Amino acid sequence: MLEWRLEVDHAKSKQEEEGKGIEMVVTPVKGDKSESDSTTGESHLLNMSLHILEFIMELFVGVEYMKFRAACKHFHLAAPPIKWSNKTTLRRLQKYSVVSPWLMVLDNYRDTITFIDPVCGDRYFIKTPQQLKGGYQIYCSKYGWLLMYKILGPMVFFNPFTSNIIELPVVPYLEIFCFSAPPTSPDCMVVGFTTRGPWHVYIHFVSRESTWRTYDLNFGDDDPYSYQFPAFNGQDIYALCNNERVGAFRDMTNDDFSWEVIVDKAPRSRCRSPVQYFLSNCDQHLLLVIISEFGESIEVFKLNESTEEWEKIDELGKHMIYISDTSCICLEAKSPEMENKIYFPRLLHDEDTKIVFYSLETCKYHTFDDKNIQESFGADLFGTKHLCYPHTWIEPSWS
Repeated sequence: MLEWRLEVDHAKSKQEEEGKGIEMVVTPVKGDKSESDSTTGESHLLNMSLHILEFIMELFVGVEYMKFRAACKHFHLAAPPIKWSNKTTLRRLQKYSVVSPWLMVLDNYRDTITFIDPVCGDRYFIKTPQQLKGGYQIYCSKYGWLLMYKILGPMVFFNPFTSNIIELPVVPYLEIFCFSAPPTSPDCMVVGFTTRGPWHVYIHFVSRESTWRTYDLNFGDDDPYSYQFPAFNGQDIYALCNNERVGAFRDMTNDDFSWEVIVDKAPRSRCRSPVQYFLSNCDQHLLLVIISEFGESIEVFKLNESTEEWEKIDELGKHMIYISDTSCICLEAKSPEMENKIYFPRLLHDEDTKIVFYSLETCKYHTFDDKNIQESFGADLFGTKHLCYPHTWIEPSWS
């Protein structure tokens, strides 16, 4: 199983210069003068015996453990590398939750996976498992799992926090996928859509069947819809169709599921430049986010199903939205500083780890500085770094 290891930043730089792979890197913990000796600058924790430090480390999990272990050689010795697949460790990790999803970047050239914490700006690295080398791409992310594929290769589920890999039956290349539950759940259903070939919908029940079910949507002479951002809501799937309408597949667990148009047209954007549309679920409601090409305009709409109309909203309340090329996730914020914001897979500068977000309260772009919101740096995304590698937002999960 993949083992998470930590090295301090100078080791990372040395490895990068030598062209070696990085197994695990985390930025070192910042010192606190109140905890250090004023004359030597050393932490009083260094005076503790190893068995006391080992006892303290037993209370740490996840990121806490990684940061503590990277602080100095003394802590590194007291905290051995952990294989997160260990059952006892997993039970502890299952109780651990982070404030925000992490931005995950898959570097197929260096066989490295990078995680960036949007709040603290910390960056973590693991090596890509041997089974996933060779140009894998990301279809979607949910429940801490990735659905991944490569041309002429198998489709797999991958949990980068436990290193678990689940291979799925062979299926043709499809354009978009979603899944209803973690693949370890007995109720996990994977649904894929395509506009090519005789079949337009592919369905696979992970724990029940060894093949895919296929369906023709019977469009007749009309061109098939191009679906984007499909999302489960109970047994139904909502999807954005051709950037114009929202449709629903009702009761996908049955062979005689139905398709209906919920709303026929998307709202018009006030921006004259090209726009992108992102669809997401939020407390049983559908949200549509419209973003102009350079981010100078961001609008959020909520669907009123009774009137079949989009209603513009100016705030998300306690919710937050994470947008990437493969996902649009709406979650309830776990801390006040995270709420009412839209997070992007963009960095403030080329060598920076500060994640860019848009505040619906200020209508401007900001970054975090260890949970403190920095002043606005502009009204658009000009000058920020767009991540070109396969990337997505992922909710850390050790189960």
